[in-house]
Amino acid sequence: SKLQESPKTQENFSHNRKKRYILEEGNYLPFLEDLGVMTKEGKIIKNRYDKFKQINRFLEFIEDILPHLPRNKKLTLIDFGCGKSYLTFAIYYYLKEKNGYDIHMIGLDLKEEVIENCSKLAQKYHYQELEFLKGDIASYTGVNQVDMVVTLHACDTATDYALYKAVKWGAKVILSVPCCQHEWNQQMKSKELSSILKYGIIKERMAALLTDAVRAEYLENYGYRTQLLEFIDMEHTPKNILIRGIYQGKSANNTKELSQIEEFFHVTPTLKCLLEKGTEK
Repeated sequence: SKLQESPKTQENFSHNRKKRYILEEGNYLPFLEDLGVMTKEGKIIKNRYDKFKQINRFLEFIEDILPHLPRNKKLTLIDFGCGKSYLTFAIYYYLKEKNGYDIHMIGLDLKEEVIENCSKLAQKYHYQELEFLKGDIASYTGVNQVDMVVTLHACDTATDYALYKAVKWGAKVILSVPCCQHEWNQQMKSKELSSILKYGIIKERMAALLTDAVRAEYLENYGYRTQLLEFIDMEHTPKNILIRGIYQGKSANNTKELSQIEEFFHVTPTLKCLLEKGTEK
């Protein structure tokens, strides 16, 4: 009897080791087919597994912040620089279709062709509260209040404009994966660290890490509990830090410390300038 049960036991252990995904392979989703990730049979296309994992990883972050999204009102969400909108469609599906949140979601991008295509897909799926608009992060003024701001790989200071907008709108949740960070790398200099900053690759990586750490601290200063989290494994992309801010309303009062850091490295961050000119604590 015990010998007969042995293979079954092994099978159960194998199942336990399998990664649980929020969007599961075998569960056919039209937007994943149209975006080239999934087949009609619900199978993930072999060379699109990284994209599939990326979407699921981001949805895990969304799952974590669900307790901070109110159920008693219509929520406004913005995805800045949405591109082909893998995440935009996935977030809309996950929140509205799967979890029943009342949401209005906006995908914003500068490429007209991308916006037209995504708009057609939203109509095709009858996603009536999902709209795509052509626009720039810095100049977008289409709403007065937003509950969640999302950015995936917004380039260089576009991330700073998105974070500034989120603070200005009083967003409850911020989820931002920065990209192509040049500002600190161009400005940063330090007599004390000159012997290591002469190595370009070291300076570049230090600059990127310091940029995100200081961004997180500015959000803390404006009432957000902020974490820097690994987005996906380094093997998939080097742009793997996610800034997650949840508004708590209590300032970290770290202005003095931030000023000291900026003076030490001789930098003037865009986010600092935007926040000081555009909002009041």
